[in-house]
Order: sequence, then structure tokens, then C-alpha cells
Amino acid sequence: MTENNITTDHRATDPFASHRHSHTCWWNHETGRWVCSHERFRPDPVGTDQPLVDTRDMLVVHTAMLREFRLAPDAVTRTSSGHRRQAGRVARHIDFICELLHHHHAGEDELLWPKLRERTPRATHRVIDDVESQHHQIDAGLHAVSAATSTWATEPSAAHRDHLAASLTSLHALLADHLDLEERALLPLAAATFRDDEWHALGEAAVASLPKSLLPLVFGMFAYEGDDAVLRDMLSSAPAVPRAVLPHIAPRVYARRARRIHGTSRP
Repeated sequence: MTENNITTDHRATDPFASHRHSHTCWWNHETGRWVCSHERFRPDPVGTDQPLVDTRDMLVVHTAMLREFRLAPDAVTRTSSGHRRQAGRVARHIDFICELLHHHHAGEDELLWPKLRERTPRATHRVIDDVESQHHQIDAGLHAVSAATSTWATEPSAAHRDHLAASLTSLHALLADHLDLEERALLPLAAATFRDDEWHALGEAAVASLPKSLLPLVFGMFAYEGDDAVLRDMLSSAPAVPRAVLPHIAPRVYARRARRIHGTSRP
């Protein structure tokens, strides 16, 4: 492991170098490599078998949020000047995704970064510092978007519309850089240093912070581009009724929201 490139090369000592892929393996298109079942059982530093935590649920969340912030500027600019009803709809959606992102980052600040600092070499702390700094930048961007959204919803003029669209575009760029760094540098560390219950606590805290009425919409956002197996795992600890019902109703709830905000059920 190095300070500049936070990866660990197992190839030289990997006893599974001739491993054949099976149905338990999956191709990570973002990293361009296979993630295999045997990789979940690497020796830890003290010699016991420490299974890697499956962090793909975080990728599902990231994909949904990045998509919504990417689409938001166009949703604003498509709204005609003076169209208060549509401006109000889009403004409420923007407030919703901003609040979702804020709670997501608050959970990381409380439950993820402190444990990573405790359990990883000091060389990795610089990257944790970087993502925490990015959180502060994104918080500032969220405040700017929130203020611009409120102004536009009250007076949906062309000038206010364009200012909000520009603020959203800037926020999306910050978010894209931030999520890329998290996924490349820190999720692999979390997979190697967290226990399953600790990792799932992140998701449980996020769910607890949401009004129950919003869960179908949120899960529908995740399901739109999410991996079915990961989505099932995300629901595994839910009560029986939501676990059975959400996969059926959530995609329809999101499709309805997408039609109203983005003009299509398949944005």
C-alpha cells in the first residue's frame, strides 16, 4: 500500500491466481476487474480470516444521487419563465435530493470516517482528509442551491432559473469528483476494515432519518439503475411487508416522479 496509490497488489502471493470465475463472481465495470468470491476471504494482519464487506450498496446510492443532480439543471431550464406550478414541482424535487445527499454525508461523517481513521495506516488519512474537505465544499454548494431554489420557486424568472441551473451544474461537478474519490480510494478500505453489522448501520441510519412516506420514492430512485441482487440485500433487514411490497411499487413511484420532473419515466 502506498500513500499516492491506495491499492494493495495481491498478485505476487495470491494462491487463487488460477481461479475460474463462477456465478458468485461479478464484473465491476468501473474498476475494470472481476470481484470474486475467494477475494472475500483474505488473511488479515493478525492472521485470522476477515471477510470483506460488500459495499456495492454504496455504489447504488451514489449512482442514483449523481443521476438526479446531473438531470436537475435541465429540469430547471425546461421550465418556462413564470410557470409557477412546474417551478414549484421541480423546486420540491431539488430540495428533496439535496436533503437526501445531506443525510447521506452526515451518516458518513458520523459512522464511516472516524472508524476508517482508527483502523487504517496513517498514509491513508490524507485521502480521508480530502473527502471530508469535499464534504464541506459540497455543503456550501447545497446551501447555494437551496437559496437559489427558494428564490426561483418564489419568482420563476429567466434570470433566477439560469442562476439555479448554474448552481446545480457546479454542485454536480463537485459531487462527481467526490464520489469518484470515495469509490476508488475509500470503499475498498471500508470493505477490508468494517464488519457487516457496522457497514449495515450506515444504511439503517440513513433509512431512519427519512420520513417513511418517502421510502418508496427513494428505493425507486435506487432501483432505476441498481443491481437487483444488491437491492435485495439492501431490503434484507426490512420488515416482511416493505420487503415484499417495495420492489413492486417503488419503480412506479419513481417513474411518476420522473415524468413530472424530467418529462419522461426513463430519464
